[in-house]
Amino acid sequence: MTSTPNNSIALHFQNIPRIAGETICGNVDLNVALAQEEHVEALRIKLRGAIVTRIQVQNGQNTVTHTETIPLIHANQLLWTQGSSFPEPGSHVLSCPFQFKLPDNLPPSFQCRANNRRGAISYSLEVVGDRPGLFRFNRRIYQLFSVLPAASRNQMVVAESLRQGWAGQWADVKANEKLRQGIWGDYSHAYATISFPSLPSVPISIPIPFSIHIATETKSLPRSERPEDKHGKPLFPAPPMEVSVALCRFAEVRVRGRTRNVDDSFTLRAHEPQVVIHEPEWVPKDDKDKGIWRRAVHLNFELLFPFAPTSNTNTIEWMYLLKFVAPFPGIGNDLKIQMPIHLSPASGCPPPPIGAAGLSSSTYADNIPAGPPPAMLDLPPSYWAGEDHDWGDEKK
Repeated sequence: MTSTPNNSIALHFQNIPRIAGETICGNVDLNVALAQEEHVEALRIKLRGAIVTRIQVQNGQNTVTHTETIPLIHANQLLWTQGSSFPEPGSHVLSCPFQFKLPDNLPPSFQCRANNRRGAISYSLEVVGDRPGLFRFNRRIYQLFSVLPAASRNQMVVAESLRQGWAGQWADVKANEKLRQGIWGDYSHAYATISFPSLPSVPISIPIPFSIHIATETKSLPRSERPEDKHGKPLFPAPPMEVSVALCRFAEVRVRGRTRNVDDSFTLRAHEPQVVIHEPEWVPKDDKDKGIWRRAVHLNFELLFPFAPTSNTNTIEWMYLLKFVAPFPGIGNDLKIQMPIHLSPASGCPPPPIGAAGLSSSTYADNIPAGPPPAMLDLPPSYWAGEDHDWGDEKK
């Protein structure tokens, strides 16, 4: 969705994530002289939000698209009419402030897509310069923005505890795997333990500490064997110095009884990783002069989750799974750990802007409440282009 090119109208609205329940403010500048030349007789702004789901079904040689739209916000404001107000002397530009209060229970901005199915929860502002008359098109400016639910008091307490350095309880997830360097031969072993804050949900805008302890045991060896071969290369399986982390998202879109799944995977980058390498340990076995070499590494790092909080609406719902992979040489030797993770908001609703309604141009960005602003959601370019947005009465 593109705006109508024009120089008579300009929208000023900061593109930062907004919080459900927040009062959003901005300004629309109108060049009255140019507006008169372009026959603009009124200026208005529209606030829209909706959940849109689409499922395509093959019917013989035809493809039928089924769409369901659930409106979330539908508000309008008249900002100016011809002759109602004028710029200050010496200026052609009239600044028209606007203000909307977002509903308290809005779901987070979201978009998912796959073959023959898609879903979006999106929000927009649209400025319309009305140009009555035959063969005259209205002047339009569009701007998509993102919304996050407001965090509960308990969620904000958890977020602050994580900012200060987690001092609460920790949870562990363990896994082990038999490894073999080739097709034949004895098995080696790998063990992993992941530790993380014991929380029912994880705030999206706060770095979350994780630690992974990986230990490996070689196959049974003579005592004369060293933990390295004759070329100085560590014996199989050497503990990996890093792990890959992915956030898997499982979404379900529904359209009037039809249901489709959309699965996505996002690579996460570890923040400030620290690696501690333990000295190899010889562990004797029952057989005379035989045993194994046990080696271990400990990795500490932080992960950030800039994604829509886990949500469930009538036509879209999604959940997440966190996947760790410790790589080892050979086919099928990677050690994998999967764990469900529930993402939650971390920021409360900011206070209303200072000043009387309709007279203040201050925004959340100008009056930041306690704590940092919410992190920008990792939304795809198609969200900001409004490709799946419900523009509704666009021609009006």
